[in-house]
Amino acid sequence: MIAGGERVVRERFGIDPDTCTGDHSCIRLSGCPSLTIKPNPDPLRRDPIATVIDSCVGCGLCGEVAHAAVLCPSFYRAEIINNPTAWDRFKLRLRTGVIGWLQNRIEARLEGIAA
Repeated sequence: MIAGGERVVRERFGIDPDTCTGDHSCIRLSGCPSLTIKPNPDPLRRDPIATVIDSCVGCGLCGEVAHAAVLCPSFYRAEIINNPTAWDRFKLRLRTGVIGWLQNRIEARLEGIAA
């Protein structure tokens, strides 16, 4: 379908390492083989964090279980769009512009506080 030029949307799931608490309830509840643990990048925290490896097929079971049980705010779902439409490109430009504008405001505030 991708080679034919059709729009294809794939879902991928991930875990934000900054917000993962390391309790691994997501691994215990879902039983997904793509959920594993890795060393914590934060030197002040000792618990290993959960991660989603590349064998994830995007079935959504891990994210569904975590959100239904309100266990893990570190899960995120990303949509990978191949052959995007004009509407998809417009939404991307709009989102990028708004996020950039908000980030610049935060940086300006932080510079004002530091001065």
